[in-house]
Amino acid sequence: MPKKQTAAPEKNKKFALDKKISLYVYLAVVIGAVIFRTQQLSSNMNFAEGRYYDDSLVKNYTFMWLAAGFLLIAAVLLLGKSSDKIINSCILINPMRLDYDKVSKKMSAKISIPMFMMAMLLLYDTLSELINVVTANLELSTEDNPVFIFSGVKPIRWFIYLFAITLVITFVSAGANIIKGDGITGGNCFFFGFFPVWQLLRIFEMINEEQIIAIYSEKVYIMLTAMASSVFILNSIRFFSGHEKKHTRIIMCISGYMASVYAAVSAIPRYIVLFTLDYSIREGMNAPETSEIGVIFFTVAIVTVFWSAYQYKEMPKLTLKGVGKRRWAVQTVIKDMESIDENKKP
Repeated sequence: MPKKQTAAPEKNKKFALDKKISLYVYLAVVIGAVIFRTQQLSSNMNFAEGRYYDDSLVKNYTFMWLAAGFLLIAAVLLLGKSSDKIINSCILINPMRLDYDKVSKKMSAKISIPMFMMAMLLLYDTLSELINVVTANLELSTEDNPVFIFSGVKPIRWFIYLFAITLVITFVSAGANIIKGDGITGGNCFFFGFFPVWQLLRIFEMINEEQIIAIYSEKVYIMLTAMASSVFILNSIRFFSGHEKKHTRIIMCISGYMASVYAAVSAIPRYIVLFTLDYSIREGMNAPETSEIGVIFFTVAIVTVFWSAYQYKEMPKLTLKGVGKRRWAVQTVIKDMESIDENKKP
């Protein structure tokens, strides 16, 4: 009697959830974190000193929620699957498996909106700050004692302005290229390289001014936003320029989610406090920078490309060649078919 064949061992067995589920986890994390942070600023923050009244970890619900949320996002992205789909006679190749140039060219024109938004908000931050400096100096200036309109602006601040304007142009260019269907180009990647430098200079300036940046500081989320968004931009540059490594896309997605969440936690609760608490209570609170609102949207917008930019390929057809014989009607079988079901062998 012929031996009973045993089932082939499963290959590349992965977590049952799709990686796309990470987007819904992100939404839950950002909503919960903003709620907890708003409550934290409203009832447990000494704005004059930039520290919490009760700095025990047990009372820091924002931190605990973020830690659990980021771990869950990382678990879904690392253990989740990213398989292809079949619709009628077409294969929808998962964007996690597409080449960088195909992903870039399949970016929806809607993604240009947060790009233009980031450019507009960053330009507003830069110009409004310069206008405030000029206005203050004009008020101090007299005929006997003239004051230069840009007096008091430190050299590091001029570099920050320079990189900010460069990034404004870059975001506008990237948005225009996305609308044209070219996606994020190599030229955009080069000038996006100024983004982490810009953020690094902002952090250095905060430290130079002896502002409190500690584990329980109000300003820690400004620093975390700068760090996470810089990591995201660096990995985005590596991906869209065609120099990605093995885990570039996963790191890009995780850091993109983190940057968006940190920016939301940093900016939105302070806007709420700005309009809900009396000035005597919130005196000393730094006004949120509007560019952080742009970071919330443009980072996660780029991440969503991996959940929407499927590529269609027509399935090869089988034709009968004699009795009991079949062969493909095309010479080369599409390699992407191998991942339609990652848990089964043909």
